[in-house]
Amino acid sequence: MAAYFNSNQLRTSLQELVKVYLAECEDSSVLSQDCIDLLRHNFLADYVVYNAANNSIEIGMNKSENFDGYPDMEVFTFPLNDIAKKIDHSFKNNSEDLEFYGKLIGRRKGIGSNSVVLME
Repeated sequence: MAAYFNSNQLRTSLQELVKVYLAECEDSSVLSQDCIDLLRHNFLADYVVYNAANNSIEIGMNKSENFDGYPDMEVFTFPLNDIAKKIDHSFKNNSEDLEFYGKLIGRRKGIGSNSVVLME
């Protein structure tokens, strides 16, 4: 069965999904792969990791333009409590991004990642 969303509904559902991701992370001290994928997608990050020692998420981005040797990584650290706001501020409204968000929501809700239909 398909689920139909417009961009506002998709954003609201994604906000709720992020709350679930973060609650799971607090309970298990592990960041789910879907949450990692979302953070990498929204921030164009090369890596995302949960740091249990200080209850934060580290997001690493390659800041060098040439690809010789080791990359020059810039690391941003956000407290777990603040990351939901950062994700919401990084929400993107173009069709490819909305499709990606729909797939994440579809997987979590058990309706299948290809069963989310975006409406204008």
